[in-house]
Amino acid sequence: MTLPLHTLLAGITATQIIGPLAIPITSVAYDSRQVTPGGLFVAIKGYHTDGHRYIEQAVARGATAVVVDARYWTGAPAVQATLIVVNNSRVALAPLAAAFYGYPAQHLGTIGVTGTKGKSTTTALISQILDHAAQRSGLISTVDFKVGPRHWANTTRQSTPEALEVQALLAEMVAAQCSHAVIEATSHALSRSWQRLAGCIFDVAVFLNLSHEHLDYHGSFEQYRTDKTQLFALLAEEIPGSNVRQRQPWAIVNADDPNHPAFLAAAPSNAQQLTFGLHQAAEVRGTIVHSTPTSTQIQIRSPWGNSECVLPLPGSFNASNALAALSVALSQGMPLAQASAALAHVRGPRGRMQPIVCGQPFAVVVDYAHSPESFTQVFRMLRPLTQGRMIALFGSAGERDTEKRAMQGEIAARYCEMLFLTDEDPRGEDRAAIIAQIAAGAERGGHQAGRDYHSIPDRAAAIHAALAAARPGDLVLLLGKGHEGSIIYADQRIAWDEAAVAQEALRSLGYQK
Repeated sequence: MTLPLHTLLAGITATQIIGPLAIPITSVAYDSRQVTPGGLFVAIKGYHTDGHRYIEQAVARGATAVVVDARYWTGAPAVQATLIVVNNSRVALAPLAAAFYGYPAQHLGTIGVTGTKGKSTTTALISQILDHAAQRSGLISTVDFKVGPRHWANTTRQSTPEALEVQALLAEMVAAQCSHAVIEATSHALSRSWQRLAGCIFDVAVFLNLSHEHLDYHGSFEQYRTDKTQLFALLAEEIPGSNVRQRQPWAIVNADDPNHPAFLAAAPSNAQQLTFGLHQAAEVRGTIVHSTPTSTQIQIRSPWGNSECVLPLPGSFNASNALAALSVALSQGMPLAQASAALAHVRGPRGRMQPIVCGQPFAVVVDYAHSPESFTQVFRMLRPLTQGRMIALFGSAGERDTEKRAMQGEIAARYCEMLFLTDEDPRGEDRAAIIAQIAAGAERGGHQAGRDYHSIPDRAAAIHAALAAARPGDLVLLLGKGHEGSIIYADQRIAWDEAAVAQEALRSLGYQK
């Protein structure tokens, strides 16, 4: 793919340009090691390094144009390439990427999902419902990437990839003749200092819920909410210099969350608004009729008619996620009966309320819950559905929020009869010290070491011990790792598959499918 530099720059504002613009650009990169001859290098200052230090290397590798950030560029060294100075090179990357790939989103129905919890599950459900209706969808989520029939794990540990990767994936979706792209939109990606999703030209924006998270990055809950609402503002986006695309944007929000009016207010005036919910008045209203540890029966009332489905996922929060996905399908013209039927056949994403079945007489579930809020939600939902004891295994990430550790231990002790405390991602911290902080909370909750909780740093050994301790009717919850493919230590990163480790442990205990 080749594009003239002046065309590529149409969507950004440069404060200074030094050098010719009538040159062909054959690639775009923000990592100097990925630069190819004839490429454009975007120098970005990151947390660990500064791309401006590698401009010479990028030019040596063949970059014919370089974008620099006025805040960090010192004016040296002089390079034999066209120099484009912008106010924020990180923000400039998204429109540059969208332009280079020919604005692929204009050929897709682009659906963005934001919220504190449930984004990965909801995006997965939307993609599956669309596929059930003989559509061909693409997916970008924390857990997986999908382009039509091709499906692979997201191993980047980025819920929303950098703008260059997002636009490349959208271009792949267009080439694969996908009708829709479903994108998990995080607060970091939407924030004004990143804006990774500019150029995605969203047709549908979905808001799920909001709770206190990532405040270390956003600074306040109000700023966190404002950054999240940017997804709805992007419903107004159009391609620079083109005719307005004829489309009907949709703003879809969870009426059960009190923050939903802020999201509707951020949407453009021409957006069609649609509410869903389980408790408050909503246009797509669900009522839970019956729940088990593995399924939820939901009655649905909507402007498109009434229906009922048995969702093969447990809990009210999954019922809410399903209503969000159903609302998207209805907005895209799918009949209610067809969308409801599709929900009966969906699967949750890996590591999100994932049941592990090997013929054992007790339930085992792998879930990504790793915060006090998500612990409370999961335990409160599953406790009434569990016949026997509830056993939880979890740790807490190193070099991250330390205050939540004791809170996790205390919450788990309040709901669970037995705990197994273990490694999550210790990173450079002392693994035993992390577990001791969790244990202090468990003891506040009334648990006693060796009786009600056990500290086993080795996660595989801890999983084996937890499953060996289970009795018929119990529920064993393996929390915190979910879909993640590694455990991070100070000096190494070991490969990890929580579901596979649990299956192997069950087999070693004599259980077979």
